[in-house]
Amino acid sequence: MASADLDRLFAFLPTFEHQKGIRLFDDLAKDPANAAPILQELLLVVSNHDDPQLHTPHGLLTLEAGRDLLRLTRPPGGLGLLRFLVLYNFSLQKRALTPAAVGAEAKAIPAAPPEDMQRAYRRVVHDHTGSKAAALLARIGLDQGIETAAHLAIRTSLDDLGRLGHNLAMAVAYSEAASSLGIPRGLVPLANLGHIQAVSLQGVPPVDIPIFANAGAGKPDVDLLGRLLEDWEFDRVEEILRALAFEGQADAAYRPLLLAASAEPGFLGHTLCEAHAARLASRYLTPSENAWLLWKLYRTLTTKFGYPDFLRLGPPESTDRQSLIAALESSLRYKSPPAEETVRRALETDVPLDDILASVVDFYGQWTVGEKEHTISYLNAVLQTAKFLGREEALLPLAIGLSKLPF
Repeated sequence: MASADLDRLFAFLPTFEHQKGIRLFDDLAKDPANAAPILQELLLVVSNHDDPQLHTPHGLLTLEAGRDLLRLTRPPGGLGLLRFLVLYNFSLQKRALTPAAVGAEAKAIPAAPPEDMQRAYRRVVHDHTGSKAAALLARIGLDQGIETAAHLAIRTSLDDLGRLGHNLAMAVAYSEAASSLGIPRGLVPLANLGHIQAVSLQGVPPVDIPIFANAGAGKPDVDLLGRLLEDWEFDRVEEILRALAFEGQADAAYRPLLLAASAEPGFLGHTLCEAHAARLASRYLTPSENAWLLWKLYRTLTTKFGYPDFLRLGPPESTDRQSLIAALESSLRYKSPPAEETVRRALETDVPLDDILASVVDFYGQWTVGEKEHTISYLNAVLQTAKFLGREEALLPLAIGLSKLPF
């Protein structure tokens, strides 16, 4: 019966039948095992988001951020967030692309050497030919794998990161969705990404990224990088970023930038969201591309580096764990006491960081106000950054982020 009901819900998701769909979801949500397949189907359906009136359709950005948040908890935790994502889906205009249709369009593209296919993709994106870009990117995904297609799309976004980093964030979100769905379902987000890039990057000339043969003379040391940035000694920063990229540590090289962006997250959190998207992009990019992007963002994204001394954790207090979680919930619900105080006390008393992050995700459904798309994207960047930084430095993104949310 559950399988049949899931199929019925999946049939509703591409439509605007929100009343029937949400009733069915509420019945299915009583079994926590249904959460994962519902989330995967949402990923496929929402990747078709298409609204000609929007230059940057946020549908998949929001869904992908919500999915990452739900990974921080376990059913029935996060049910409020998942329910919102289902309802949100019903509000979106969508293309009617299916894996079978996209696959057929892709296979109609004549076979060619990989380099020719990639040059052709860049050309049709530049020329604003969305249908050709969609078919080409899907064909590359079929022939060379989703990771190769994702690399091409993310590399293409580096030609112009976009206002508030949206071009990069979109490329990463659709690539992550395609990677999660796999072949053939992952062809749908790839095709939609082709359509999106043909709009957002039309007429944009390719940027020249130097190709390095090796790590150079720099020392791959993140701690040294942080000290140099705090002292504003940028003359040695570029070579360290290059060395980290070539040592396979591009992900770690974002640490000082994420700290800085956590302190000054920008308009609706876009500065932190861009730094977070860039860190996710690092697994798709080459060392030379990672070195270029790191250097660009460190020069342009923010100006103040270092961890504030007043947010350093102190000695633990002997406080009951349940009272600490209850105090955190009060911070989320009423903003009193401040999140800086309640999160600090929880971390200092060795409440596991994972438990704190899960509590925030579980509480989401009780935030009944706010601009949901940017709230979810910024909240995800905050929590993922806190998890990346670890217990000793998680207070910075959490204190700043939770004091601002919901938008």
